[in-house]
Amino acid sequence: MNWYTRKGSQAFNSEIDSTLSRMSDEVATAVGEVFTALILGGGYGREEGACVIRDEKESLYNDLDLFLITTKPYSLTKEVGAVQKKYEHILGIDVDIGAPLTISDLQQLPNQLMWHDLLNGHLVLKGPQDIISSHMPSHMKEKVPQVESIRLALNRGSGLLQAIIASESEKPLSDPDFIRRNYFKAALAFGDCLCITHQVYTVNLPERLNRLESIKDKIPRQFSDSVPGLYKDAIRFKQSPDSYGRDQTGINELRVAARLWCDLFIYGEKVRTSKSFSDPASYVQNGFIREPEQHRGRNLLRNIVKNLQMKRISFRYPREGLYGELVSLLDDPRPEDTQWLRRSEEFLNLWNTYN
Repeated sequence: MNWYTRKGSQAFNSEIDSTLSRMSDEVATAVGEVFTALILGGGYGREEGACVIRDEKESLYNDLDLFLITTKPYSLTKEVGAVQKKYEHILGIDVDIGAPLTISDLQQLPNQLMWHDLLNGHLVLKGPQDIISSHMPSHMKEKVPQVESIRLALNRGSGLLQAIIASESEKPLSDPDFIRRNYFKAALAFGDCLCITHQVYTVNLPERLNRLESIKDKIPRQFSDSVPGLYKDAIRFKQSPDSYGRDQTGINELRVAARLWCDLFIYGEKVRTSKSFSDPASYVQNGFIREPEQHRGRNLLRNIVKNLQMKRISFRYPREGLYGELVSLLDDPRPEDTQWLRRSEEFLNLWNTYN
């Protein structure tokens, strides 16, 4: 039997195991002869997923992150979509199947945090158990590049931005846990980004906490005094959200988190680039390329085309502008200000396209 959450009982894990086994069989049938494997990534693929009590019974909390491997290029069909919807209803959570990958795709994956985590922490639900490890390129065994820290910070900072907006909105939340979940995701990213910046990142969550503790003497006091404690809280929430009750994080805590996000982001960029930024404004105004690999070779033509589609002329990948804009937005969050809200909406629209 596979384990998906160490916070859940053996009986609950066994039930989830049986359910996912049936789902995998149905996905394989829906895909047909090109099916090779179905892989579970994310927290549940590393036995780190959350377990909550809903209607007096154990339940999953986070989305299921699934990766479909096929023998040749394949687009998800309505039959596969029907299986997804069926099991979303059964499990009570989102079931996400990413764009299908071929063996050739696996062999050419870039050394990015997402793929690094998948390689080092996954569960093959159906198919050859070594499908990932035997086909990942050798560079995936190297340390996670430091640039991944700003990509992670961009994503989690965007979630924090949305939480700030939601906290001051008069509209009721369609997802009652939206604010505090994004707060704790940001808190987890604070520690993860420091680990990536100082090249000690590892997929295993308890070991990552140990490594974060090991670099406390290498990071500024303001971070060593605050981040490890927040990180422990975030791990606790990640694995057992109910341990925090159901109250949402307040605007004051969100503002403190935004301030810490900015300080950590600027610090990480100083270490990564060896550039000097006196404050967030100096970072925003600096015109350097944040992601050099997105501006090499044939990527330049792609960048020009994407910018023309946005009715502007530039060779820069559109995500480049998001970093400085998010620093500016979180440096002075003003959800009561219509102009700040408009800028935030424009930022999030672009982030949804290029994150």
